[in-house]
Amino acid sequence: MSGYVWLNGALLPPSEASVPIDDRGFLYGAACFETLRAFGGAAFRLGRHLDRLEAGLRAMGVEPPPRDGGAGGPPVRVRAHARPGPRVPLTVSAGTGGARPGLGPAGAPLVLVTAQPVPESVAPARALVARGTRVTVDRPLPFAKTVNYLGPLLALEEARRAGLDQALLLDLDGDVVEASTANVFAVLGGEDGDSLLVTPPLEAGALPGVTREAVLECARGLRIEAAERRLPLAELLAAREALLTNSIVGVQPLAELRDGERSHHFEAPGPVTRALAAAYREAVARECGVAPSA
Repeated sequence: MSGYVWLNGALLPPSEASVPIDDRGFLYGAACFETLRAFGGAAFRLGRHLDRLEAGLRAMGVEPPPRDGGAGGPPVRVRAHARPGPRVPLTVSAGTGGARPGLGPAGAPLVLVTAQPVPESVAPARALVARGTRVTVDRPLPFAKTVNYLGPLLALEEARRAGLDQALLLDLDGDVVEASTANVFAVLGGEDGDSLLVTPPLEAGALPGVTREAVLECARGLRIEAAERRLPLAELLAAREALLTNSIVGVQPLAELRDGERSHHFEAPGPVTRALAAAYREAVARECGVAPSA
């Protein structure tokens, strides 16, 4: 797909692709998206991504397009020729039509697939505790990725203004929920005792990340004790290791977390993070039929 976008069943140069002015995703943020990572021509856990996409669309009252690529649905197989595999955003809107805001009957959903290269390697992340944006459990469709993404983007800009590359979002009680574009894990204990891998629960507002799910599976396979529970900021700041997960970076060590004038530095990567990253790469290789990366 290099140099082209896939829009409503047609491959087009980006300059020829356009969104109708009455599209509800464009006007009102009524659209869902998934960001896939392709390896050797196959998207890792495509089915799980499509499950989440379809759940979000149905919650908007939108019938998802078919998975087989017919009738304007997204192509099931992503053919990737670049190395490493590309970043593949898939966006589906709530459709077009109607002069007034609403989610009633509309035209067919707009389906857009693009592909971009990804870096050969990703450095450990440096993050800021965002103070201008908080996560609330009553936000619309917390289980879905909607294009109404302003809150995390504001937090990310706050971090970038501070010279950092990621933001951590807290809830109203000051507990860690997620990062602006990733899920968060802390490795507690270690050295003289067993390590405990902790990630905030979905009930706190964390996105049910596909990579988050895979990393929890890897932890079980490695016999690393893991818990989905609330993660107070002070507990994260006391952790020996921390890591971020999303479909593009896989498992990314967190090297620094800045909270105001104070910075905490983690072992990046530490032994638990290295083990999880290796197990995750093996899972990708096994499921996508590619050779494990180093």
